Amino acid sequence: MEQFFTTLSANPLYLAVAVIAAIAVLLLFLRKILRLLVILTAVLVLYVAYLKWSGERVPDAVREIEKNAVEFFRKGGEVLRDFQKDGMGFVDDFGDDSN
Repeated sequence: MEQFFTTLSANPLYLAVAVIAAIAVLLLFLRKILRLLVILTAVLVLYVAYLKWSGERVPDAVREIEKNAVEFFRKGGEVLRDFQKDGMGFVDDFGDDSN
């Protein structure tokens, strides 16, 4: 195992291939997680629609999930707006070696 890390650190080409492979695996994993999240969301929406259509009461747990999801997306939007406004300044500060 030590020889593997030595080879990676000694040869930049091997290191680049390993980094690209690691990024690809990470992206594939995130893609599967996102797909699972979309499917679960669709099932939850269908469940709530069925309850509304049949005239039954939506459980409090589902209402709590809805409230938490709305709050999560609201905060996420704020974070994205802040990053959009100040994000490039962070990158500029990061590249500045004068400190």
